This record gives sequence, structure tokens and C-alpha cells, in this order.
Amino acid sequence: MPKIKLRLRRPHAAQQKVIDEAKRFSVLSCGRRWGKTALGIHQLIRAALDGEPVGWFAPSYKMLAEAWREVNKALDPVTIRKSVQEYRLELVTGGSIDFWSLDSPDVARGRKYKLVVIDEAAYVKNLEDVWQHVMRPTLTDLKGGAWFLSTPKGMNYFKTLFDSGQDPERADWASWQMPTSENPYIEATEIEALRSELSEAAFNQEHLALFVNWEGAVFRRILEAATAEPQDGPVAGHSYAISVDWGKKLDYTVFIVIDITTRTMVAMDRSNQVDYVVQRGRLKALFERWKPHVIIAEANSIGGPVIELLQREGLPVQAFTTTRASKATVIEALALAFERDDIRILPDPNLLRELQAYQSETSSGLPRYGAPPGQHDDCVMALALCWAAVSRQGRLVYSMPDADIVVPDFKISDHWRRAYAIDVRWDRVAVIWGALDPQSDVLYICGEYSGEADVPVHAAAIRSKGDWFPGLMDPAANGREQIDGEYLMQAFRKHGLVLQAIDNPFESGTLAVLERMRSGRLKVFSSCVQYLQERRLYRRDEDGQIVKENDSLQDALRCLVNGISRMCTKPVKTPYYPPKQNDGGPRSWMF
Repeated sequence: MPKIKLRLRRPHAAQQKVIDEAKRFSVLSCGRRWGKTALGIHQLIRAALDGEPVGWFAPSYKMLAEAWREVNKALDPVTIRKSVQEYRLELVTGGSIDFWSLDSPDVARGRKYKLVVIDEAAYVKNLEDVWQHVMRPTLTDLKGGAWFLSTPKGMNYFKTLFDSGQDPERADWASWQMPTSENPYIEATEIEALRSELSEAAFNQEHLALFVNWEGAVFRRILEAATAEPQDGPVAGHSYAISVDWGKKLDYTVFIVIDITTRTMVAMDRSNQVDYVVQRGRLKALFERWKPHVIIAEANSIGGPVIELLQREGLPVQAFTTTRASKATVIEALALAFERDDIRILPDPNLLRELQAYQSETSSGLPRYGAPPGQHDDCVMALALCWAAVSRQGRLVYSMPDADIVVPDFKISDHWRRAYAIDVRWDRVAVIWGALDPQSDVLYICGEYSGEADVPVHAAAIRSKGDWFPGLMDPAANGREQIDGEYLMQAFRKHGLVLQAIDNPFESGTLAVLERMRSGRLKVFSSCVQYLQERRLYRRDEDGQIVKENDSLQDALRCLVNGISRMCTKPVKTPYYPPKQNDGGPRSWMF
């Protein structure tokens, strides 16, 4: 049989890159005039020349016509049978090519193919149903592959297929975004002219091949914010927040870390179908690495019990219960952060896809936020929770980072004035010990105690730190009647504590503590872990009122600062000199 030469179009560099990286299922989102149809024809012809049955699918007969004409012309020398009515070519190699319009997708049922190409896939009606119930079964016999080629069109099922190609866990899938500019035969001046003529959204979709949420889009300026770089650990003097969106069934568990100081996302951990014990371990590892001010975690479903375990283990976890209203609050705050250019995020492809696809709809007068059907929003929710925690730091009562006030423990000089303050509640006693440097007027918080027990146990723990320290207590604290507070003081005095009653004003006392922190005249030993954890969460609500929860050590510190004038030095025993002896012998003395 004589050799037959065929004239086939050579792929340009970007097309060749896609061909080289292709997998069984390949999804190509490309700008107009990039050359997607030419690439699809190239792949189709190659498979048919290898003797394989292949199929070309397009949304309509009109869209089908161009590919049919080009393939028919290119393969005419090797075509042994052609049916114009059926749009079918049979080749001398044994290969065959069917062209189908998806106006009536069911006509392809019962066929078997080694390769199918779906042109303008984003414009196929009911693409999900067509792929799953018509086209995918045609590939079973021959373990065939598929190409999905299209300029994007909103956030429909083509976007879902594209996301499959970006998911490292789906080894059979690959996807690419190829802008028009990757076609070397299109002049750059023409592309710039189009940019000036089209709206930003239209240009992004039609020529940058970006997925644009035309209806119900929640987040804008996403790519402008995606300039952060991942970091391995904290920067000295910076503070951090961590968020958790727990995975449920097929969802992902996502941890996000944001630098509060720079308002920049620095780390993200995304996992699927991982045991909660392992997830808890990963979160603890993140906590140890970043030492965050706060961890905010979704409390719905299994999140509640996991959060309780983490809190018992000493992690500063705050629970977030997701409702329609609470979700709207954090999502809208995140959207505003993007609009105001307040946030920087990592250019993680999973995060970017979710942000771009995220949408809203209004029913019953309230917005409803979420991912499109078949897509995820775990990264979005984790980012929104973390941003809520970061925003809340602006309402912290004591907002300076730990690095500004924490010092290593050291031995207190005996001539420094000392005292402790005690905060007594029905379920807990909290104590703060302080020492005042007379030279610098710096108050050092050098000890802490917090626990649930009976009065004798508390008293013994307090005395163990030193039985000469004066103790300070506000009898009227925590809404008690004065007489009740005095009764409590008497109960502790019976067990050896030297307690003094003082007034502990709330707002002025809080300002006094804040002023000392800001001026560098209040430092905290690094061993006072419980106090530091409380301080990271000590905040004001939307009305400017201090939130009274998990704050017993904060109240004790305020009491100590308000009673700083009552602090005293360690008593010194005065030596006793007996009367002089008449015999003139050496004088003895004792203490």
C-alpha cells in the first residue's frame, strides 16, 4: 500500500504543553482564539489514525460544522467511507470518527470510543447529565479518555470539571487555564484593544479564561489580594489567628493561619476523610508552631465535642456556631475586606476557585451564601472565620502582642514590694502574684493560680507561694453583696491568708492596666500561661462593652494594679541584743 502524506496543523507551544501534560480526562479553559478546536482536532485525528473509534461532540450542529469540515478535508486521502448525513468518517487504518450534536445527546448511547472531545463544553445544556449518563459510559469498554474544551461561562458544571483537574487527589484528571495571549499568532496590541473595549468581567472570561460569577457573585478583587507567600513560622513581635472548618463526610477540613499584625494569610492545611483524632493533632501542631492569640473553630456537628477536648488541653479555642445569620455576618465582613484591600491571601488554587465560585441568593429577605451545586466552600468558610477573629483583635481590651509584655522568669529581689490579688467566684478561684521594681516602677506578674476546689485547698495553694505576701480582694466583686464578700474573706483568713479589702473599679482599673502595658511598666513571666491565654481573648463586644467570660485572672490583675500601693517588701527580722554583761565578757546576740 503506497504511503499517504497528510497535512496536519502543527500545535503551537502552549497547545503542545497541554498535549504533553494531558491525562485520561483533560479539561481546557481557554480564551477566545487560543486554538482549542485545533487542539481537539489534533487529538481526535491522532487517535483515529491509530485505528481507534473516536467521537466529537458540540452543543449544536452549527458549532459542529467547522470541526467537521476541517477533519473531513485533512483526512480525505485516508477516508474509505463517509456519511454526510450521519457525520461519520471511516479510515483506512480502521479508525472511525463520529460527530454528534448535543441538541439530542441520547443518540450516542450504545457507542464505544477510545476518545471523545467535547467542544465548547461550558455551553452544553445539562452537561453534568450528558457526561455522566451518555458520554462517560461510551469510554468503559476501551478505557477511553475525554477532552473538555471551552471558553468558560460562569460557574456551571464545566467549572466543576475544571476543578477536578486541579485536585491532586484525582490522578486521572488534569486542567489548564490558557488566556488568548498564549496564542503566538494573536498580536498583543489586539488583545489590549479588547481589554479597553470590554468590561472587566467580560474580558476576564472571554480572553483570560477566568471563571466569572456573573450572577450572585460575593467576592471581588480576589486575584489582586492573592499576593501572599506561605511562611514556615511566626515573625518575632507578630500575633496570629487560626481558624478551623471541620470536614463532614465528603467535605474538607481546612485550617487557615493569618498574621494579625500584617493581616496576611500565611498558611493553609486542607485534608479530606481524615480521622478527627488526626485532625486534632494537626491543629495542636499548628498551635505549637504559631502560638496564636486565638483559634476560632466551627462548632456545628462534630465540632462541639472536639472543641471541648482542645479547650481542656489548653488551646485558646473559641466556638463559632454556623447559622444563616452568623454565616452572613462573617462572609460579608470578608467580602468587605477584599473590597477595601484589607487582606492578603495565598494564591492557593483551591481557595481561589472557591472564592470565585461563591455565590448568594436572597430568600425571605435574607441572603443565603454558599458554593454552587457540586462544589465546596470549606476554604471560604475557614478564611471567613479567621478574618472574623482577626477583625475582632481590633476590639481586644489589651491589643498589644505578647512579645511586648512577656519576659523570661527570673528570681525576684527580696527588696521588691510584693502582693497577690484574688478573684473568687462560685465555681473558681483565680490568683495573680506581682512584684514591683522600685527603680523602674515596672510591675512583674510572676505567678498565677486558677482552679476549682474547696477553700482549704485554695488557701494551701496560695500559702505555698509565700505566707508573708499581703493578699488583696474586692468583697463586692462579681456582683456580690458586700456582706457576702466579707464572709468569703473571713473564710480564707481562717486558713491563714492575710487578706485586705480594696475597691476594684472596672473601667478605670482596666485603663490603669492598659496604661501600664502601653508604657512598658507591666511585664508578665512566660510561665503565666493561663493569664496569657485569657488575655488573648479578653475583648469588647459590638457595643464596646467588655465581654465577661473566661476573665477571672483579668479581674485579679486589675485588683492587683488598683491595690499597688498596698504591696510591701518581705519582713526583715530585727536582731535582739541582750543586755551587756557586768563581767565584761564577749556579748552574745540572737535573732
